[in-house]
Amino acid sequence: MATMLIRDMPDEIHARLVAEAEQNRRSAEKDALYLIEGGLLNRRPLAERQAVAKRIRAQFKREVTMEEIIAATKP
Repeated sequence: MATMLIRDMPDEIHARLVAEAEQNRRSAEKDALYLIEGGLLNRRPLAERQAVAKRIRAQFKREVTMEEIIAATKP
């Protein structure tokens, strides 16, 4: 299994990760891996995200912001 070192993690992010890990009764490392796995496994492939963005943009007669696209694609 591979190992990864995360450098220059902001203190606030580290503190939140440690606090959440304690609540979940996991080490900070295990909780970080859990969050990364969940983020990657639940993410749509890039081509699919681009197709959705293109379809949404086609519905507007003006430029659409990324925030509008995100809001429109939330489940």
